[in-house]
Amino acid sequence: MDGKYLVECNNLWKWYPSPDGRLDVLKELDFTVSAGDFYAIVGASGVGKSTLLHIFGLIDTLSRGKLYFDGKDVSQLTSTASAHLRSNSIGFVFQFHHLLPEFTAFENLL
Repeated sequence: MDGKYLVECNNLWKWYPSPDGRLDVLKELDFTVSAGDFYAIVGASGVGKSTLLHIFGLIDTLSRGKLYFDGKDVSQLTSTASAHLRSNSIGFVFQFHHLLPEFTAFENLL
């Protein structure tokens, strides 16, 4: 990886155990994202949109394949290294606000 892409996926897979063996949610996903690009991830419920975003956010791990951020392989990072990268380089906008009622708006923002 030469770092020319902000995000690069190579043969990314994510599966979960199921009564029938395993449930493949993401299969053989290959794509790149350049800095400054904007993308929309759309599809029907249950097709893996949230799973993909969780993998990109280092909240979940992939089952197979490689994931690179700015040329660095983050596929096998430890939980500590993932948390460090996530807290310093990845931003999240959640679908639900998750505000805590005991705090003011400013305190929730902090």
